[in-house]
Amino acid sequence: MPPKMKESAMICERNSEREVLFSFGLITDIQYADINDRQNFSKTKWRRYRNALVCLQEAVSQWKESKSPLAFIVQLGDVIDGYNSHLVDASDNDRNFSKEALDTVLNEFSKLPHETPVFHNLGNHELYNFSREELARSVLHPFNTCPSASYLNLHQSHPVISKEEIKPFYFSFTPHPKFCFVYLDSYDISILGEDESSPRYKQGLGMLRKFNKNDDPQSPNGLFGLERRFVRFNGAIGMEQLLWLQSTLKKAEEQGQKVVIFSHVPIYPKMVDNMTILWNYEDVLEVLWQFRCVIACFHGHTHEYGYVVDKNDIHHYVFDAVIEAPLDSNAFATLHVKDDSIVIEGFGIVENQVLNFAR
Repeated sequence: MPPKMKESAMICERNSEREVLFSFGLITDIQYADINDRQNFSKTKWRRYRNALVCLQEAVSQWKESKSPLAFIVQLGDVIDGYNSHLVDASDNDRNFSKEALDTVLNEFSKLPHETPVFHNLGNHELYNFSREELARSVLHPFNTCPSASYLNLHQSHPVISKEEIKPFYFSFTPHPKFCFVYLDSYDISILGEDESSPRYKQGLGMLRKFNKNDDPQSPNGLFGLERRFVRFNGAIGMEQLLWLQSTLKKAEEQGQKVVIFSHVPIYPKMVDNMTILWNYEDVLEVLWQFRCVIACFHGHTHEYGYVVDKNDIHHYVFDAVIEAPLDSNAFATLHVKDDSIVIEGFGIVENQVLNFAR
């Protein structure tokens, strides 16, 4: 066993089984593609597209060998890379590289025990490869993979939706009576994966163009400070989702539950690059800070570890990206949830850390 994995395994030994209420796996920004490695946009790190699949295989193997069964796996978005949508096979014009890459990754997740569901979060790279309508019909949509396991008590928490409408990509579930987990859709308002005639696209374009006048909306040129977040690869949370979030938190607080938030794009600006923050992060924080039940927010997207505790004692944590893990390392975690803390058991470049609850 590699030294890092030995060190990670020891953290479980220091926490008795009776103290841990439940455990789950977490991984983000796999961004698999069957292409050669290349540098990131800023030329500071290498993105290892094929190795990302090897890292996922190692993560699945580790989770399968876990001493205690994991309740579920969190995949925080960008499961395949946007380059897949640009690949072309001259001998087969109908070849769909995006679908092939997604099937390859999902095949690795399928090797987990049947009773360990995988909850996928929506990232920008999913929307580079597929339309929102296509994703709504895929395994990546949460309501297409609702487990039958009663202990998860997965619930939609949305009004009745007709077959013609796209079900929301945000939801909540209760993995334990003391906890409510909330999945947010960071691209609820966006120009990604949308038809240009759709209201969602027009609203997203309006928010983006208010600040970003560049011919290429992917570029932050001319933007400064927090305005740099108004780029194509970010998005916003709409009013309907905000009202749903407020209602969900209110109910959780009334039931004495602690709440953990998951979203691909970070929502707190003081721990990450200004260019990788939710467009309307202020609106989300305003809702979160109305309640004392929210204890942690977990994110990907930034590709690099970030951590801070805000004025309301909420832990904001960004996980390292698999796509940029060194060849001799990895980037995933197993999280052990207790009454008074969440113990992050890190693998590879993800460090061990304990998030103690202030309340």
